[in-house]
Amino acid sequence: MGADFLLYLNFCKMSKDDFAHDAIGNSVLFVQDEHSQLSLDGYNFAVIGIPDSRNALNNDGCDKAPDIIRQNFYVLNNHFENIKIVDLGNVKQGKTIEDTYAAAKTVINSLLKMKLFVIILGGSNDMLYANYLAYEEMRQMVNITSVDSRFDLSDDGQHIDSQSYFNKIIAHSPNYLFDYSVIGYQSYYVNKKSIELMDSLNFDTYRLGVARSNMADVEPSIRNSDIVSIDMSSVKSSDAPANAYSSPNGFSGDEICTITRFVGCSDKVSSVGIYEYNPSLDIDLRTAKLIGQMLWYLVDGYNVRTGELPNKDSKKFIKYHVNSTAFTQGGIVFYKSKQTDRWWMEVECPDELKARYSPQMLVSCSYNDYLTASNNSIPERWIQVYKKLMQ
Repeated sequence: MGADFLLYLNFCKMSKDDFAHDAIGNSVLFVQDEHSQLSLDGYNFAVIGIPDSRNALNNDGCDKAPDIIRQNFYVLNNHFENIKIVDLGNVKQGKTIEDTYAAAKTVINSLLKMKLFVIILGGSNDMLYANYLAYEEMRQMVNITSVDSRFDLSDDGQHIDSQSYFNKIIAHSPNYLFDYSVIGYQSYYVNKKSIELMDSLNFDTYRLGVARSNMADVEPSIRNSDIVSIDMSSVKSSDAPANAYSSPNGFSGDEICTITRFVGCSDKVSSVGIYEYNPSLDIDLRTAKLIGQMLWYLVDGYNVRTGELPNKDSKKFIKYHVNSTAFTQGGIVFYKSKQTDRWWMEVECPDELKARYSPQMLVSCSYNDYLTASNNSIPERWIQVYKKLMQ
């Protein structure tokens, strides 16, 4: 691989010899030299840290997270003989936060071009902005899912920090954001204006209670994403205390591991970031251990990826055509995988838009969306995608 982007990295001082022979870390390739001429053909994951907390709102100390997360991930038992991980260390902190964004963008973009799944260890949550910028050069529409207790929008839309970075993504030009989903937001932390804005943009939002009551219904949003961001404030404080905004309410440890397994199982997701873990607030490394287990389940999900898409191999799917008086488009076509029981649906748009939006027209959905259509109603997920195609 070209070594140019390695100049933006401080390499991890860990070695595979630091770990037991049956631990994940014992099989990790730790890059130690910026002049390395490495071939990463056959590797699945690239791990990088972004240890910058200058825009962390009242959560100073989260820049110390990456190496502690590594330690608590790599000590876990390796059940994945066919998975290969390279650890490239941490992005160098720039003179300004914008310099860090630029360096992170370059590194992530380079790894994506090598077809690697990028695991980003924050740092503060505004690094999702840098992650988004890394996709800009590809000039394709991007879907993002954020697992968060808040929407991370500011009222003025000008400044950027760990709770306002999304304004920068919306306002960025050129803009390649197609869909944005927030899973697990808690209403008492979100003002009505922000909820109205998200609705007006036709973005998916799932309140914590809704998400916890039916995890299968949030899985399609994750499966349809390119980028997933996880703010550790989304996990309840009893299970993950190491965050300045931790709350008695939130996802449980096993629920957040279910979410990261969904991330791994998705054939579309190509990068994930875990942010806002603050080691100075950790109790008995409880949060670090949980993040390590989240990453273990991420790899576990990736290990069973099927590469299935209805338009790729139709013999592996059952096709359902639902006609009803609710549709003016001639009905909706659904596909159900014979292998995984997962669902997709087609969203049609005018011919002149198909060249731009073709990848977005086959949408991950749930069995409940199929039932809704069968009951003569249009699924909300279908409506939101259709509106975005037509806007």
